[in-house]
Order: sequence, then structure tokens, then C-alpha cells
Amino acid sequence: MKKRSSNLRLTLMVAAAPAVLLLSGCEEPANTGLVLQTESQCDYQTDVPKDECHAAYQKALADHQRVAPQFADRAQCNDQFGGCTEVRDAQGTSSWVPPMTGFLLGYAASSLVSGASRTDCQRYPSAQGCGSSSGSGGGVYRRVGGSSPLYRDYRTGEYRRPNGEATTDRAGRVYGDAGSTSVPARAVSVSRSGFGSSSAARSSFSSSRSNYSSGRSYGG
Repeated sequence: MKKRSSNLRLTLMVAAAPAVLLLSGCEEPANTGLVLQTESQCDYQTDVPKDECHAAYQKALADHQRVAPQFADRAQCNDQFGGCTEVRDAQGTSSWVPPMTGFLLGYAASSLVSGASRTDCQRYPSAQGCGSSSGSGGGVYRRVGGSSPLYRDYRTGEYRRPNGEATTDRAGRVYGDAGSTSVPARAVSVSRSGFGSSSAARSSFSSSRSNYSSGRSYGG
């Protein structure tokens, strides 16, 4: 009788294993942020309130002017990003910075618990939680926790943060660590190895530079 009970338990465990694996395989990871190419896309996305999206863009643009990566060589900057702009520091030393070709907005941690979802109230106005004054047009949205400027690396197609880390190779939702919006305290000086490589950022950051304006804020 004891042997039969043991065999029965073993049979049930073996039978349940594929179901557990199937369920775990079907679970989608919670998306942690959103990559947009232009500010105008804030009006079409439905993940976060539009006003928070526009504010996230403005912050990313301000960070771009402050911490965009600096290349000593114009050709090197253009080869990787295209459309680079010359800037000068207080001592008159020139460097070249890539255009901001997108921005990342990260969701607030509180909105990621158990992969909390939002309701697209523009498509489903009668859904539960819609019809309120939340966001633009009402509804349940994720909250913006931060933002970062992004730079499209034409060698790989990836969008890179100001510190050289890659996020994704396309606009849209990102997952896991790709939603991190941390930016360096100062602009990174790029070495000959290129921006984003293991030795691209020198241990010493470049000196602070004055704000600049670029004729091309976004690229294709």
C-alpha cells in the first residue's frame, strides 16, 4: 500500500511538470519602459498620461544638452551617429556630440507590481477604470518614473543611453533593465574605440560645458 501511494505521488508530479513549464513559458515579462522617437508620439501612445510623456521628453532634452557623449573627432562621431554638432567648453576646446534621436521613459516602480496593466481607454472607453480624469482622455495608465535621451547607433541599429549602454533596436516597449533611465552626472568623453564599447568611456569625465543648441534634434 505504501509503495502504491509513492508511485501515485510520483505519477502526479510527472504529469504536473509539463503544465508548470507551459504556464511559466507563457508568462510575458513586465515591460518597464517605452522608447519613443519624437515628442509627437506622446499623443499616440497609450501607456502613460500624455502630459507626463511630454514632460519626460522635456527632461530628456535637457539631459541631452547637459550630458550628450562627447567625441574629440567629428568623423568618428558621424560614422557612428550622423549629424553630429560641434560644441565648445569654457576653454574653447571643441568636441562633437550626436543628435538625440529618441528618448526613453521608464515606468515608476509602483506601477510594475505583478506586471500591472493599464487600460487603453481611447480604444475601450467603456472599460473598467475609464471615464475618469486620469491622464489625457481618462483611464488607467502607468506612471512615468524617469526619462533619458537616446542616440541611434547606425552601426548596430541600437538606441544608446548617454553612458553608452544599449536599450533596444526599435521604438516601443522595453523590458527588464532596458527600462533604466539613469544618466551620468557629466558628459562621457568617447575614446577611439567608439561609444558603447567596453573602453569607450574614460575613467575621467569631461569638464562641464556650456549649453548648446542643435539644428537637428531628431533623426530618422
